[in-house]
Parts: sequence; C-alpha cells; structure tokens
Amino acid sequence: MKRFFTFLSLMMGIFALGMAQSDLPKFSTAENPIYFLVKFKNGNGYLQDNGANQQLVTETERNTETQLFAFIGEKDNFVMLSKRGNYVGMKDGKATNGVNGKFFCAVTDRTKATELAIIEGQSNGYFEITKADDKANGMNQWGGGGDNRSLGLWKKGDPNNPLSFIDPNEISTYAAVGVKNFAPERQHTLWYDKPATLTKVANIWMEYSLPIGNGQLGASLFGGIKIDEIQFNEKTLWRGTPNDMGGYGKYMNFGSVLVKNLADDIFSTDNSKPAKNYVRFLDIERGVGGVNFEDTEGTQYTRRYIASEPAGVIVAYYKAEGTNKLNLLFSVAPGEQLGNTDPVYAEDGSGTFHGKLETVFYNSRFKVVNIGGTLKHSAKGIEVNNADAVMLVLGGATSFDNKVATRTSGNAQTVAEKVKTLVETAAEKKWDVLFKEHVDNFESYMGRVSLNINNAASGKTTEALIKYYNQNLANKNTAEGLFLEQLYFNYGRYLGISSSRGASVPNNLQGIWNDKANAPWNSDIHTNINVQMNYWPMEPTNLSELHLPLLDYIIDNAQSANWKRAASQYGKQNKGWTVFTESNIFGGMSTWGNNYFVANAWYCSHLWQHYRYTLDKEFLKRAFPAMWGSAQFWMGRMIKDKGSSRFGFAPDGTWVCPDEYSAEQNDHPKEDGTAHAQQLVTENLMNCLQAINVLGMGEAGVTADELASLESYLKTIDKGLHIETYKGDWGGWASGVGIKTGDKLLKEWKYAPYSISKDKGHRHMSHLMCLYPLSQVEPGDGFFEAAVNSLKLRGDEATGWSMGWKVNLWARAKDGNHAHKIIRNALKHSTAYETNQYAGGVYYNLYDSHAPFQIDGNFGVCAGISEMLLQSHRDIIEILPALPTAWKSGSVNGLKAIGDFTVSIEWKNGKASKVKIVSNKGQLLRISTKENLAKVEVLIDGKAAEVVTEELKGNAGELPVFQIKNVGMGQTVTIDFDKITGIATTPFETQKETEIYDLSGRRTDARAKGIVISQGKKIMQ
Repeated sequence: MKRFFTFLSLMMGIFALGMAQSDLPKFSTAENPIYFLVKFKNGNGYLQDNGANQQLVTETERNTETQLFAFIGEKDNFVMLSKRGNYVGMKDGKATNGVNGKFFCAVTDRTKATELAIIEGQSNGYFEITKADDKANGMNQWGGGGDNRSLGLWKKGDPNNPLSFIDPNEISTYAAVGVKNFAPERQHTLWYDKPATLTKVANIWMEYSLPIGNGQLGASLFGGIKIDEIQFNEKTLWRGTPNDMGGYGKYMNFGSVLVKNLADDIFSTDNSKPAKNYVRFLDIERGVGGVNFEDTEGTQYTRRYIASEPAGVIVAYYKAEGTNKLNLLFSVAPGEQLGNTDPVYAEDGSGTFHGKLETVFYNSRFKVVNIGGTLKHSAKGIEVNNADAVMLVLGGATSFDNKVATRTSGNAQTVAEKVKTLVETAAEKKWDVLFKEHVDNFESYMGRVSLNINNAASGKTTEALIKYYNQNLANKNTAEGLFLEQLYFNYGRYLGISSSRGASVPNNLQGIWNDKANAPWNSDIHTNINVQMNYWPMEPTNLSELHLPLLDYIIDNAQSANWKRAASQYGKQNKGWTVFTESNIFGGMSTWGNNYFVANAWYCSHLWQHYRYTLDKEFLKRAFPAMWGSAQFWMGRMIKDKGSSRFGFAPDGTWVCPDEYSAEQNDHPKEDGTAHAQQLVTENLMNCLQAINVLGMGEAGVTADELASLESYLKTIDKGLHIETYKGDWGGWASGVGIKTGDKLLKEWKYAPYSISKDKGHRHMSHLMCLYPLSQVEPGDGFFEAAVNSLKLRGDEATGWSMGWKVNLWARAKDGNHAHKIIRNALKHSTAYETNQYAGGVYYNLYDSHAPFQIDGNFGVCAGISEMLLQSHRDIIEILPALPTAWKSGSVNGLKAIGDFTVSIEWKNGKASKVKIVSNKGQLLRISTKENLAKVEVLIDGKAAEVVTEELKGNAGELPVFQIKNVGMGQTVTIDFDKITGIATTPFETQKETEIYDLSGRRTDARAKGIVISQGKKIMQ
C-alpha cells in the first residue's frame, strides 16, 4: 500500500503542498550548477546517486551530498548532473525488487546522459520527469514508493511518478532540546520530547501526528517549531456520488494551515540557539493538544489546540511570555485533487478557499486574531508581528445533507456563509471562553468512564513507554507497562468522541483523519468488519450517542435508490436493500466482493444493539423499516439447501444464503450457507421478531401473514452452527496453538472443510460471529467449545484490527489471560507503513497498524477491554468475566450494560470487592459473578435487597445467576463483597414440568426472549 504524504515535504520547501508551475527547479549550466533535491510524493523518498555506474535509488533519509542534482538545459530538454559529478542515464539491469528492465543510473560521460523533460503532474504542485522524446512515460519508483526503489519509466499519471523539487537552502527547521521532566495536567496524556518534524521516519503523519477532532472537523498536529502544520479534515469532504456502483469516490484531505515562525534571529537550525525544554502533548481527557518550549533568552512559548464541538471550529492559541514576542505568518495549502480556488487572504485576518466535488460544495476559512502587535495581509498569507498572543480559528464545511436523495443541499454561497458565521462567531470570543466551553463539552463524554489498573502510572514519553513495554515480559507487568494498556483503552474512547459526532456519517477506516488524496482503500466505509468494529465500544463504554452517526446513516440509506439497486440488480430481489463492502457516505459503493450481500444484516444488528442498551422505543420505530427491509431481502433471497456432492452432504431442507462469501477467504470465495451469512441472517430475523414484540404489529407495520412468514423462516433457517473435527493435517501450526487431532471445530463453511483455506491464520474470523459480536453460543450448548477451538486454530498473530476482534472473542470465551496476551501483541510497535497484514501493532502516536494505519483496531481493543470487565449480552450482568491475572486490582466506573444499567466495579486480588449498578429504566436485574451474592451485602438505595438465586442449568463451569428484586427506575444497587452477611437468598421457583424450545426445536432457557414453543404452543416472551 502506498505511503502517506507527510509534513517533511512542507518543511523542505515551505509551501510544497501549494506548489504551482513556478516551483520548477532553476535550470543552470555544468559550469555553474544550481542544485536541487528531487523528492517523490509517494513514499517521501529522495532521488540518490550511489556512485558511477550504479542505479539511482530512492532514500527517505536526507543525505545532501548524494541527493543533489542540477538541471542542465531547459524545461523540455535537459540532463541531470549530480553533485558527485555523475550524469543521469539509463541502462539494462535488475531492479532492487528483482525485476529486469531498463533503469536510471549514474554515468560519468555527458554524451551517455539521457535527455529529459519536466511535465506537470496530475497532483497539484507535483511534476514528472520524462524523456525529452517520450512524454507519455515518467520516472517511476519501481515496485512502489519508499526506500531503495530503482527508477524506471512508466506511464504518466502513475501514483509512483509525482515528484517535487526542493531548494536545499530552504530546508530548515529549528533545533530543539527536549524537556527532561514533564508532569501532564491530566494523567492520560500522550507526550513527546521532540517535534514530529525532527524525526527521521518515512511517514511522520502515520507515526507521530496527534489527532484532535469534534466529530465533524479533525486535525493532525506535528508540533513543528519553525513551521507549525495543522493538517485538517472534514468528515463529509468526499468525492463520489449517491449513484456510484463501481468507482465510488474517496475521502479527501482538506489541506493544511501552515504557521511559519519568523524568528530566525531567536532560534537556529543548529544547536547554537535551540528551542529548549521542548514538549508536545495530547491530553485525551480534555481533548487538548499542546506544545511548550522556550528560547535561550528565557521567553516561554505555549501553543494549544482544540477542536470545539460547541463552536464548530478548530482553534489554536499561540502565546509568548518574556522578552520576545510572536512573529508568525499564517497561510493555507489546500489538499490535493480538490479543484479548489487559490487561497485568498484579507485585511481582516482571514484566509479562504472553496470548490466543488462531484456531489458537494465545500468551503474552508481561517481567521487570525492578534493580541497586541500588528496584523497585515499579502499574497503570502496573514502576518502578525510583535504580538503577545495570537488565536487562529479554522472552519470548514460541505453542502452534504443526509436528508435529501441527492445528499447535497444549498450551493457555494450557502456553504461559505455557514463557515464564515462559525468562524466569525468563534473569533469574537476570547480563548479562555472557547477553551472552557470545549473542555466542559468534551469531559461530559470522556468523564463518564474511568479505568484504573493496579494504580498504573508512567513518567515516560509515549514513544519511550511503547519501547519499554515491548522490551520484555517483566516490563509489561510493571506499573508503567500496565499504564500503557490503560492509556490505550482511554485512547479508543477519545478517538470515538473526536470522530463520531456531527453529520449522520460514520467514521471511516481512518476515523476522520487523512492526509492525502489517495488514502489506503480510499479511507472508505468498509462493511465486512471495519466500520462495525469502529462502533463496538460505543454502547458498552457509555457513548451511545456516538453510535448514532452510523445508525442514522444505515436508516437513511436503507431507503436510498442505490442500496435498493444493489438488492435488485445484484441480489435479484424486489424487496429490501443491501450494500457491498466498499462504500461512500452518499450511498454509493464499489462492486468488489459483490457476492457479499450480508452487510445489511450486520448493520441491522447495530440498530438492535442500540435499542437493547438504551431501550429507546422511538429510535426503534425509526430503525425498524431498515431492519425489516433487510429481513425481506433475505427471506426472498434464501434458497432451500441443495447439499454438496463435492463434499458429501445431502440436502437438509433448511433455508440457506446462496453463494455467500466468508469475508476475504479467497481460496473458497463462495458457497451456499456460509456460517457467517447464516449467523447474521438468523440474527436479523430474530431481532425483527423481538422488535415486533416491542412495537406491536401495528407500529411495526407488519401484517399477520408477514409475521407468520417470518416465523416459518426462523423455524427452518440454517443457523450457521455446524461442527467438524480437526484431522491433524496442519501439523505444527495446530499443535502450536493447542489444537489436537479429533478436536471439535465450528465450521466456517457448511460443506467445505477448514483445510480448504491455505491461510491458516486468516485475519477474518467470520464464522465466529456467533461468539462475538453476536451472542448465539454459550458454555455447555455443544457449540461454544467448538467455536473456541476454531479461535485457537487461527493463532494469535494478525493485523491490528484482527487482534482487536480477538480480544473480544477471547473475552467472550472467558479466557482473560488469552485476551490479555492479544492486547500485548496489539501494543507491539509496528514498523510498516504499507500494506502488511503481519505487521500489526501500534505506531508511536498509538494509532493502530493494520499495517498501514486503520482506526478500527483502536476501537476493537477498547471494546475488548470493556468486554473483559463486564458482559451483558445474555441479559445477565457478568462481573469481571475475563479478568487477567496481571490486572490484580483496580476499578472501572461508568460502563453500560444491556437494559440501560450503568455499572462500576472495584476489584482486589482478582475478585470483585464492590459493585454499583444504577438501573436507569427499572428493568429486571440479573447478575452473574464468581462470588456468592447470598453471603454478601446487597443494598438498593441503602436498604437491604431481596436476592433470588436462579436454578443452574448444569453446564460445566457455570456460574450462579442472581436476581435483585424490585429495583426501580433510577435506583442504585450496591454490592459489598467485603461485608459478609450470611443471609440466604430466596431460591428461584421454576415450573419444572414446562420445557421451553426455540423454533428449531432445540431445548432453550426458560427466560429466552422472542418467539418460543411452550407446551406445544408458540408464545412471545
């Protein structure tokens, strides 16, 4: 996968993002050469001369003597001369990736130099080098961008062709000396002792940038001293249309505000006058970015950054305290491929640009407010001199409108007016007011939940902490090691708050942060695990409102023409809707994997989950048409099982989903009745039944015949739960993960065996939906053990997001130590910026690495940690169901359980010590815990509670379940395990003569919900 464009190119030519034709190199003569750096856009590699007769290659680290080239001649006919005295020619050879061909090389003879030309590239501000007599092909990084790439010729417009020319005399960034000790105002703070711009990695955006966001607007911060870049995004700035069925657009980079520090007399690029005591940080408890440093004369400089949801803008505040003042130049560089107007700067301190993409108009505006000093504007930007403080207000918006079929309303003027109003209104307020409004708002979300593991704490920079954590096992068990795990949980919630508010659009593969026009997988809405995982933490970690952008997006687009077109044109159904794997915010999609129809059912499980947590009946009314549309699609599309002569299965008469895809298992890309599809469709149909029970047939708009049809399908649908045995054919792989011959496995395909896949550790665990995120198997039911064995067989190494899934799966398997092992794997430092599914981990900014960066893994692990501490998927609150031994003591406050309960837990020596449960809706309260509630103090609002012990089912390892009777709405149940009462509980009375069966005829729990069979009759429970 391509690497990302980073701020280093901005530092090496201040306005690299906004380069125009005038930024060609200066052409010179061999006698008086003028040297330039040649830097490729993709991979950030510099062209390098490795010596006479050697191939030219790319190198991401700067080495001036070998990377300088003069352009001898003129634009349409020149030769290149390196500072080493070699010319650029071409010869046959083998590229660094092993491919034979003709490649650029260093030659000593001027007559053997290749005559070249420069053409303008397809990306704004970039160029291509071609042969003078062949401008159809450009100098190309063979095999993709990055280090040590050979250079050949390939068709112009290829993403590995664009490059820029950088004057080495303009390469400068002020030197910095890091702070020795730093005590953040809030414990959960990421911090670093150098600017990202002084690191030497190939992709500083992915590795070191720090994200802020208000759910709609996002920014990435780098902490540069000489040039402070605020790269920004707006979640609806998308190419594409509502009618896309093929090419479907992409999420765009809005651009960067560049704040140039005009202080060359105060700071130096060497260590003679460095910025001292430098620190940059991200306070994730308050949503505040910051930079502190001082000059050699003692002036203190502070910078603070917020993305304010109340104000609807991003605000940066620069302040100097001491002898010296602020002298800053503010400009904006629009993102690539936006087709925007040139930025315009005005005397009121504003800068703006705008444009239109296929569907939306867009507009961006900033305004500079100086406190003291003077302000002036020019074509270069807004310049402030001799100020004590400066406030920057940045806004951006599009015409996106989810409520209309075209997904856009208004025009360029209305969008401009909206943005101007937001920016001007914020600019009229003082920084302190904006800051307080923002912090109060952000803390109202972030402060709902707190996690303390063994009183963990650390005094290390975040980068040093990650390195320390991964040095050895002992470090992981220290207070500092455990603090990284605690920080990572909080970071997941932080990213959710920062990326999932505002418009009814879900966050995407990168949340709302993206620094280029061609992001991996277009930074799209990926429906076969990724966008769903983004929302796994929202309900259990007490952020239900943040689920709504996804849920409203589903509800809106389930009625859209294009999602119905996918159902009719490809699914051959005249009822219902669906969407394929790659999709945009407007309702458009690609047709990749167009036999993966089951994303509709997966989406609908989120609608039902939100209802289960909130019991919001009005929401369920809005959501039910989407749920029912998906069910109608599947009741029409399913076929009667045909069996498989290839694999020796006779037809069994069940309903199966035809030709479905077990996600990305390309060794066996389709089969009727895959476990993944069957489990999801069963869930969809059952959830519809349960929703009808809540709403009633009238409010649901379902007829008696439709209900009867739904019941009939549920009675004979294949539920995707089939067992096979391990045959011993995977040798050391299986034995290494604890699987032996004869062990039961849950089948991924109804007919094909597990061994049909050659990827033993495949990243998708699609057949384990029944374990998580759904709840279709449980200990003792005959399928649970097989599901856990299948999980084992996948192994532990995986992509970042896959490890996020595995944390949740192992938590549901009630194996806290294994879940913890996966968390430790997920916190390995990733060294890859391109696609590499075996390089999962984190970057030094704690972004999850697939590789490359994908935010789903951040959310997956966050949800998994919550699942280790509290589970409620069975309508039973399970206390510490998968607590690892390393988390010996601690507390978690504010988690949510199904039924709208708020739960706080304290534990000591691996056991719960105190539990507080607030019943927000007065629902039946059932609790499962390793400790016996019959012998401890249980109070309701301070008064003794009646505790009823439910009858055990007799399953191995089963924990008792207790009912707390008569808990009313708003009442608080407290359980103190340290206070032994010895009072016996009331036994739970059951009618033993009444047996309950599900619609498939299988014996089930007496408290099962939905339609069940009791005494020969169907009843709704």
